[in-house]
Formats: sequence, C-alpha cells, structure tokens
Amino acid sequence: MSGSRWYPTTEQLKDPAALERTLRQVLNQHYALQDAHAALQKQVTQPTAKASGPPPGSGPTDTMLLGIPVVPIDTQRLTSGATLKYNKKNGNFEFV
Repeated sequence: MSGSRWYPTTEQLKDPAALERTLRQVLNQHYALQDAHAALQKQVTQPTAKASGPPPGSGPTDTMLLGIPVVPIDTQRLTSGATLKYNKKNGNFEFV
C-alpha cells in the first residue's frame, strides 16, 4: 500500500513556484477524485429505471398450470377443437 502513496521531494518544494506547481497537481488529483466519488454516490442513490410491461409472472410466457409451464399460443391459430395436452418431451402443456 505504501507504494501508491506520494510524498513531495525537496526538489518539488525548493521555491514558491515549484511548491505552487506541486500543490496544484495534488489538488487537481484530489478534486478529480472527489468528483468521481460524487458521481458514483449519485449513481447509487438514483432509483433504477422501471421496466415497462407487466410484472414478472403475469405474462403469457409465465403461465403455469399446477406448477407446470403452459406454452403461449397465438389466439388466431386457436380453434374450437384445440385441446390442452401435456408434452413429456418438453415438460410443459401446449394446445394442439
């Protein structure tokens, strides 16, 4: 951890102009870190965008019958003679 810390050298503090440059560099880095931290805090505190559409579990792809999924069907294709059958291969109900 000590390898990532910075301490000024005597060369950087030898006269007022060098001290001013060194202090300006340190403060620029400090303020950039503060800005990045503020942006992260703002991102965390903002509520997430709400997903549009029905809540999970209420759509046609989430339909369950006795805990077994029912395959969605196109209502245009559904006829009066269609029956609901269990498909062992896929493990769900479907209209045929």
